[in-house]
Amino acid sequence: MKRLLVLGAALLVSATLFVTQVQAAEGVIFKDTENHWAKTTIEWGVEKGIVKGYANGMFMPNQNVTEAEFIRMLYVGITGKDLEDQFISDHWSDKYYNHLYFKNYPLNGYADVKQRSTYATRAHIAELVSSADGVNYSGNQAIQYLLGKKYATGRVKGENTIQGFMGGYTITRAEALQLIRNLMDHGMQELYDRPQEASAEAKLPKLPTAWDSYRDQMYITIRKQVFPKYTGYRIYDDGNSKIILSKTLQQADTDTAVAVQFEQQIMSFSGVSLSNAADITQRNMMLDILNLYGFKVDAAFLKKVDEAEKNKKEISVTVSNKTLVIDPQITSPAGNATVYYKWWK
Repeated sequence: MKRLLVLGAALLVSATLFVTQVQAAEGVIFKDTENHWAKTTIEWGVEKGIVKGYANGMFMPNQNVTEAEFIRMLYVGITGKDLEDQFISDHWSDKYYNHLYFKNYPLNGYADVKQRSTYATRAHIAELVSSADGVNYSGNQAIQYLLGKKYATGRVKGENTIQGFMGGYTITRAEALQLIRNLMDHGMQELYDRPQEASAEAKLPKLPTAWDSYRDQMYITIRKQVFPKYTGYRIYDDGNSKIILSKTLQQADTDTAVAVQFEQQIMSFSGVSLSNAADITQRNMMLDILNLYGFKVDAAFLKKVDEAEKNKKEISVTVSNKTLVIDPQITSPAGNATVYYKWWK
């Protein structure tokens, strides 16, 4: 009877703490995140149920993450749901360990429960994430996989190298949550089984250059802030210097598309091309893209585009103290137009 009373009291305390955490999550207001670099990501993660705050109103973004905490974040973040408790367990993380163990993930805490509360290294996190992608890499190869897939960057900004990743260091709650968000931004929606055999080194993606990383970030930015507004289009990186938004179904030999151009020399937006300058959707896309990159344009700018098309001559327009050139591209198929940013003197 005494044991039952103690158990009941423990459950009551647990329930009270759970309610407090949920209430904090709904408000997404923490005492220690207001000026934190990951504030918006933390709010996103709490809203998605990937992480929770603490009962004292803190989130503790700079606290290091354990293996147990990370695999829960990974599972809930990628699958969009939590695992159900099917059996009585001794540790809250048992269900995650059991699930991922049978997927052959490298789990230090499966056999040794004490390892679950040990802070995970960045290299071990790389091994877990690469496993989720259905490959089997360890150590530096796992780090190269993450960097090459652009899931993560070096800990030191601009150093996308194995050394710059600092695999022997720990990872914070905020950093881990940002990594989960990166995976989702890159389209990861499923936790694949990890192969029994090590994956071939020859299949590792190359380490990204600064230009690769910049272009990837621009792809994500456009996909998040422009692409969702338009149905019937797809988005892709041409692998060179353009992000393409095109009709899902190609209607002719030339795909109906809007191409956003970037210039490697200045690591900046440099122009946007329309395959049909009279198409309303493409015109609206162009306005959205120009505004996204700091050029405050509206319907009046479209009149300038029409004027250039009609007269078949370039027009220079000053927008936000910068020069945009509207080029009707006379030699291109009828209706094509490019608006480029004249960044050079």
